[in-house]
Amino acid sequence: MSKMNVVRRCYNCGAVLQDKKKGKEGYISQEILSEAPLNEILFCEKCYNEARYNIAPQEASVSNDFLTMLLDAQATEATIVYLLDLFSFECSFNSKLTSLIQRLPIMVIANKRDLMPEEANDDDLKEYVAHRCRVAGLKVVKDDVVLMSLHSVSDMKDIYKLLEEKRRRHDVYIIGASGSGKSFFLSSFLHGFTNNSLRSIVTGNYPGTNLRTMQIPLDSSSMIYDTPGTGIDNSFMGKADFTLQKQIFPSEPIRLRKIILHKDDSIFIGGLARIDLIGYEEKKHCQINCFFSSDVSLKKVGERKDMDEYFVKCLESGALSPSSNIIASKLTDFDVFDIAVEEEGSRDIGIAGLGWINFQGDKQTFRIYVPKGIGAYASRAKVKIKC
Repeated sequence: MSKMNVVRRCYNCGAVLQDKKKGKEGYISQEILSEAPLNEILFCEKCYNEARYNIAPQEASVSNDFLTMLLDAQATEATIVYLLDLFSFECSFNSKLTSLIQRLPIMVIANKRDLMPEEANDDDLKEYVAHRCRVAGLKVVKDDVVLMSLHSVSDMKDIYKLLEEKRRRHDVYIIGASGSGKSFFLSSFLHGFTNNSLRSIVTGNYPGTNLRTMQIPLDSSSMIYDTPGTGIDNSFMGKADFTLQKQIFPSEPIRLRKIILHKDDSIFIGGLARIDLIGYEEKKHCQINCFFSSDVSLKKVGERKDMDEYFVKCLESGALSPSSNIIASKLTDFDVFDIAVEEEGSRDIGIAGLGWINFQGDKQTFRIYVPKGIGAYASRAKVKIKC
């Protein structure tokens, strides 16, 4: 008697599921296909990747040429000057990059101090930056961090002195994400720079790569290499068009805005992101301190059964400002992460290129919606707010 087998198909696209040809229509791993019960809904790998919740936030990208250049820095025991955008740098690290420089002397320039809220404290900011660098795998302490503003740099003599102490007559590589302020820093550096060598400042491709670098002689045997900005493709600033960038990037010090949430309340962050308080004691309230550009609207929404549908309706109607079809226009355009807060004390949850919220840790669970590929993070507080 002939035997008839069930042919399993992708629930989304309808393709016949197969485990032999990865990258072809209907591919799914052999383990999932063989072990899933017949009544379980399955998706092919392509549909699953397009619609799924991400396992982890995406890292910033770094080219192979850039990594090749850092191999030279590693081999010559160069010093790294790392420029960070203080407003939103937490998701700018790349694990391959940090692994290459983690044993090198590092000086961190934290830029855009002038955009921080009035509640920010310099010593706290330096320690926060050093902590986030250590989380990324870099051996940085508070004294390695220098704060810088968009329109002025702290005494360059101190920076020269610290750099000379760290570099020990070795080369220096200036690195940082696009938009972090490397050009302004270098311009300020060169303004007071005296070339005591017999060599000229030159711009050209770094040897063995297609990277354009400025090479500045420090002495007869060492150079400063000003490198291209690394990727910001996991940040709102890397995905947004010019109009949206102007709305979400603050042009003046960020003003603290406070919102009170109870369990199952939400905050719509313009039409760009959403944060839900999904786990908390029923009768408690949680004060949320919000740090976003004043042009980004914040809408508190009380508990409702149709929260997802309401969010999508607000997105489609353009009721939330700012919004952009380039970023996200329906719920499947978002990655979703649950953040269970175990730590006590002042805590942050942030979104790359957009801003962050602050609250007192009290065993809450937050659900955060960000457009696919945008980085998100949870950490100790950048700006400590007195309750």
